[in-house]
Amino acid sequence: MSRRNPSPADTLIMLPWQVSAALAVIAFIGLRWVIPVIEFENVFFAAFGKAAAGLAWFALIGFGVLAGLSAILAAKKRELLDSQRGLESLRALSWQQFEWMVGEAYRRQGYSVEESLAGGADGGIDLILRKDDQASLVQCKRWKTQSVGASVIREMFGLLAHHRADRVIVVTSGRFTSEAVAFADSKPIVLIDGPALLNLVQAVQVAPKTPQSTLSAAPASATVSFATNTPEIPGPDASVSPVFASEMDCPTCGASMIKRTAKRGSNAGNAFWGCSNYPSCRGVRNA
Repeated sequence: MSRRNPSPADTLIMLPWQVSAALAVIAFIGLRWVIPVIEFENVFFAAFGKAAAGLAWFALIGFGVLAGLSAILAAKKRELLDSQRGLESLRALSWQQFEWMVGEAYRRQGYSVEESLAGGADGGIDLILRKDDQASLVQCKRWKTQSVGASVIREMFGLLAHHRADRVIVVTSGRFTSEAVAFADSKPIVLIDGPALLNLVQAVQVAPKTPQSTLSAAPASATVSFATNTPEIPGPDASVSPVFASEMDCPTCGASMIKRTAKRGSNAGNAFWGCSNYPSCRGVRNA
């Protein structure tokens, strides 16, 4: 999807609000007290110097408005991340909301997040993450059904050397083709599909939400231990091997399934597949 080239105001709004607030103070002081006392030989600059004091309040208000918009946008990103309840809500986001949400998820993990505003001139890079002197290039694919193919992964991998980055991360709300997974193997590439992204999002939410749909529930008599079986979803500083869901997904929320054994009740000793999002989701499949 094409995007318009960003204006300076757009760039400031995407940056932390403190940047615009600092510019407001600097501009006000400069226009109100510094520039008027400078003696300019150029006629144009001399006229500007005389009018500068009158422009100080306009600059203060203008940058102040941008700081306010930046703070509002930051709050919107936080709310967007915390409101996600399942794969369907992830896939219902717009492309821009999807990128904001992914960026906020990594920001909560302690990464510095640079969001692209170049409208396609970035060569497919949507986010640049930095942490511990390492940089990761991120491309976000908000696709509902289409699988991300090997061509996308090759394109991103080709940008590593140019940007002097350490790894590539491709995040999708859908799936990756087998060719894409094979290409990423043994390379500094992390693939995160829909179910894996949902797990990552839920791990950093301030107040993780319970999925609305619980169509399939585990037997009430079964008690299952999950302490050692919960899968870890890697961030940019984790293993660079591809991350993708099991072929057998949860029938309720679409997350990956983990093989469990019932500890008691009529099903004691029987193996079954349980949702990795338990206890938020109690979807099961027979082993």
